[in-house]
Amino acid sequence: MTPLPFYPVSKVKRAVSVPSASPHPRLGLLGCGVVGDLHRERLLAEGVEITAICDPDSDALARMAGRLPRRPRLFRSELDLLAAGLVDAVVVCTPHATHERQIRAALGAGVHILSEKPFVTDTATGAELVAEARRRGLALFVSYTRRSRGHARFLLGAAGRIGPLQQVIISRAQPWYALNRRTWRMHLGEGGGFLVDAGASMLDLLLRMVDYAPVTHLNAELVRARGEYDADTEASLRLEFRGGAIRTNLILLGDTTEQVERIQLYGERGTAGWMSREDQPHDLYVRPDGGPSEAGNPALYRVPSPDAAFVAALRSGRGFGPDTAPDLYDAASALPVVGLVERIYQEAVWR
Repeated sequence: MTPLPFYPVSKVKRAVSVPSASPHPRLGLLGCGVVGDLHRERLLAEGVEITAICDPDSDALARMAGRLPRRPRLFRSELDLLAAGLVDAVVVCTPHATHERQIRAALGAGVHILSEKPFVTDTATGAELVAEARRRGLALFVSYTRRSRGHARFLLGAAGRIGPLQQVIISRAQPWYALNRRTWRMHLGEGGGFLVDAGASMLDLLLRMVDYAPVTHLNAELVRARGEYDADTEASLRLEFRGGAIRTNLILLGDTTEQVERIQLYGERGTAGWMSREDQPHDLYVRPDGGPSEAGNPALYRVPSPDAAFVAALRSGRGFGPDTAPDLYDAASALPVVGLVERIYQEAVWR
């Protein structure tokens, strides 16, 4: 497939000079749906101005404009938004299949980018975009919010205490189907599917727990959604790392009535786990060497969200070139999970 072109900076009224510290970066939103509204809240909490918004749906544009303290410029096309020279950075929160086109356009226009997960849907494209962002000295972050959450960061630390890890069991259930029926998320051709949309966060956490060790065995089964849709709503995954030294099982259910998440770690020197339900107190613990359990408080381990980290990076005036140390949300760190999700869709048995 021929790669999409980078949007020429010559068409932009005011190309951004990077890096340059900006205490008041101007942000643009590409996508004004439910996820775009979440980013709106987070960005406003950081004290930035959203100067331009884009969505092909005029009703979505009007709703988003009404939720902002100052009326932004409204656009139906990301190319028109970028050409107007109104933004220093954009947040991409559109259907997954459009991410590549919009990221290329933003890089060509010389603006920084925070993309919703899963960034892109194939590794080769992702690697090319990362390299181009480095070459241009632009930030390219991916919004894996779970990386900021206290329970996930506690478990990463616990894995080191009880390791070497031997087994990881993860289950996640949520009413994803009910929330996304009749949307693009129910169509694989638009980048939909429960695995890529929600399951990727769990796979990202798993890869970080095993220190990005290569997968040496993969067995996957995907279940299609009810009705006329072709996307998956259920995944059963068995992955082995380091030749079977670490065995993992993931059950991802996207057609349930309740949100439940459970993560259990078993290591040579202890256990650790997390359990969360909608109407129950959470349970987070580590138990080293069979001794007493140590409860964890997620609030003590939280770090800034992707939106907050992105804004802070823009305000700092730091560089984003090839020699820059990667950030927690750097797109380069999203490539392993992009590759794993891509492989699962290629090798899975469907039913």
